Amino acid sequence: MIGICICWVAILKANIVHNGVTYEVKIDREAEHPLQVWDRKSKVDESLRRAYHPWALQVVDVDGDDVEEIAVGLTKATKRLAKPHRTLFIMRFDGHQIVRKWAGSTMGRPLIEFCFSPKQAQKPQLLFTLERKPDGDIALSGHRWTGFGFQKVGRERHWKHASGLNTSRNHLSLIADNRDITFDWKELL
Repeated sequence: MIGICICWVAILKANIVHNGVTYEVKIDREAEHPLQVWDRKSKVDESLRRAYHPWALQVVDVDGDDVEEIAVGLTKATKRLAKPHRTLFIMRFDGHQIVRKWAGSTMGRPLIEFCFSPKQAQKPQLLFTLERKPDGDIALSGHRWTGFGFQKVGRERHWKHASGLNTSRNHLSLIADNRDITFDWKELL
């Protein structure tokens, strides 16, 4: 599966596999609890609040244990930052319920976008973010799961403007300062 972060549509969907069963993960922005897991036509569980304004969804394996998690981009106030801002939650699904694994406040700087590297058997997927620096520039940062949260890895890149993070099997791409930019994975770590 290619690691594409799904963003900016009314209903976001992805598939998650738990114990050999494929479920549909859905974000319905109009629902009272917008994060939902479905088994065919039956809702298994729902989570989060509509007031969290979900904006991105990706199914990932952050710790490389071949158990998929749900990465959700939200816009909400958090304990450490009282005004609404973009943040990232990592959720687990155990076949019956959705459980919060990690609730980020920020990634150290204001989060703009995120996307994970492609899935590889028994290897953790890396998180890539676009974050706003204090000087207004945009930084592309790589992060590895530590068991409690994410730690920055590799060298950052900086631009005046950047958006459109996307991953493929061999590359990470984005639009930065009005140019299409592509990195091989080896260049990023």
